[in-house]
Amino acid sequence: MIELSPTTALMLYLGLTLFFLLSIWIWNHYASRRRQILPAEQDLHVCEFCHFAYLDTGAKKLTRCPRCQSYNK
Repeated sequence: MIELSPTTALMLYLGLTLFFLLSIWIWNHYASRRRQILPAEQDLHVCEFCHFAYLDTGAKKLTRCPRCQSYNK
């Protein structure tokens, strides 16, 4: 059987815990760098009724204002 003093056991426990937390942090850091949000193609529209400016996809000819819910060209 391996004999460990309390000081050595505590240092081993703290070292393994620190290594575990550091490895999780490094993995999370590189995983978040791989995820990049690409902006969608959107156009700026201004509501004809309430003059609220909003972004919407360019594929639609008829859009709906998020503020007053009216349809705009």
